[in-house]
Order: sequence, then C-alpha cells, then structure tokens
Amino acid sequence: MTSSPLSSRSFLRQLDLGTLDLFMLICESGSIARAAERGQLAASALSKRIAELETVVGAPLFERHARGVKPTFMGEQLANHAHNILVDVERLRGELSELSKGVRGRVRLFASASAVEQFLPGDLSVFTRAHPEIRIDLRQSSSRTVADAVLNREADLGICGHCDEVARLQSRPYRTERLVLVMPHGHPLASLRRLEYARALEYEQIGVRGSSTVQANLNRVARESRRVLRQRIEVDSLSAMCRMIECGMGIGVMPLGAFQALGERHLHAAELTDPWAVRALNLYALDFSALPAPARHFAERLTASG
Repeated sequence: MTSSPLSSRSFLRQLDLGTLDLFMLICESGSIARAAERGQLAASALSKRIAELETVVGAPLFERHARGVKPTFMGEQLANHAHNILVDVERLRGELSELSKGVRGRVRLFASASAVEQFLPGDLSVFTRAHPEIRIDLRQSSSRTVADAVLNREADLGICGHCDEVARLQSRPYRTERLVLVMPHGHPLASLRRLEYARALEYEQIGVRGSSTVQANLNRVARESRRVLRQRIEVDSLSAMCRMIECGMGIGVMPLGAFQALGERHLHAAELTDPWAVRALNLYALDFSALPAPARHFAERLTASG
C-alpha cells in the first residue's frame, strides 16, 4: 500500500486522535475483536477506521496471525509515537481542567527523602493554602537525581544535601538536619544518647535505597575503621526502615526530624557526633532570577520559612 507523501499540515488534518487511541487498543489487546469490545464499537467499524489510518500513513499497520494481529514494523513505529501523543493529550486535558478550576501556575520540584519526610509537608501545606492557584508537582529522589533533574531542566527547583552534581547549580539555604542512629529500646547501644557511628559497625544495619550521600559516609567510616558495613537489607523509605528495626532486623541511620515525625515510641534514637551527621539541605536552581514567576515565588517562601 503506497501513497504520495503528505505535507505536515495535510497529515495533521487527516490524523484522528480517536483512531490513534483505537489503534493503541488493538496493539495492547492483539485482537481487533477485543479492541472493538473495549472501545465499544463494532469490529467492522474499527477495521474501517484502521484502514483509513493505513491510507494516511501509506503502509499496512497490522499483519494477521492465528491468534489475532500484531503490528508491522510501520505499526510499531506508529505505536511509539502514538503513545507519546496520547500521553501529551491527557496531560493537556488535565492542565486545561486545572485552569478551569483556577490553577494558574505549576512548580516542578524534586526533593530528597530527608526533605520530603521532615520539612516539606508542613511547608507545602502552608504555601498551597495561601496559593491554591499554584500546583506543586513533587517527586522524591536521591540527591544526585535531584541535582540532575535541575541541570537537565526536568525540575524548576531541587532540595537535597550536598553532592558533587550540585556544584553547577545556584543554591539557597533551606534547612539543617541531624542524623541519628535508631535502634530498639533493648539494644546494647540504647543506653547512649550520643555516640560516634563507628560504634554501630558491630551490628547489622538497615539501609535506605537511593540514599547515596549518607551511604557514602557510612562506607567511609567503615573503611577508616577497617570494619565491614554489615548492611542486612535496603528499604525504600524511612518508615519501612523503622518497621524493620522494630522487628529486630538491624539498626539504621536517619534524620532526627523524620524519626520524630514518624512518632516512633518503641525505638530509641541516639545522636551521631560525627561531623557529617549535621547536614545542610539547600534549595537549588539553574538560575533563581530566571525562574517562572510561580517557582520564583515558591522559592522565596521556602527560603524565608527555613
């Protein structure tokens, strides 16, 4: 099946988003009949829509086999683009819906677990109550990922501790956190209020996946002490770490603010006296003066509250 090339404008006028959606249903189900059922139309009507789409693109999009259909090479290429187009359309629908409800700005924010589990919930609550017209899109990531997101313009702002990647970013102070060693009340170290982390190396540890900066410090102390860091398991959140510690799986390092926010009554937190256990969390941007107005206003409020 061939046809003469279409101009960009002509192609856009003949491309139907509804047909693209039906095309993706066929790709997902592997069957025109099942796709027609999901799309709530007759199989003959769906076949006609796909034939019209094949005329537009100038090539067959499916080949039949014993159990249904599968995309041709051209169909696979179209599917990749159709997925992105339909995602963008859904994003547009959501944004238009927000605009109709009064949303007038958006801030893309990446933040480390330390910031998310200690300080941001309160700060976001205060800001969004005062500015319901601004939406905050928050994503929790490791410090390196936060920095990379800002550098690659995937985020307007980032909040995290120091890492090598933030060297190329502008920064403003946000908050200071203190790290503690968390353990059950019956643990041999539970009688201590303060200690150096090296004393914890005798015991099995629970780590947090993606906590690159803290993990680097723990590994360094182990090397300098000529000991092995006995990290038994990694979890995805500080609350999961507490559950593991409570069940006797090991001990772990976390920010004091997060420990207090979790309200753990069955666990003991001893303050770490190592210099690296007091960390600054900063707000990062490529250029604070060039931020969109909503992000600039949000940054000013965050640094003022800190």
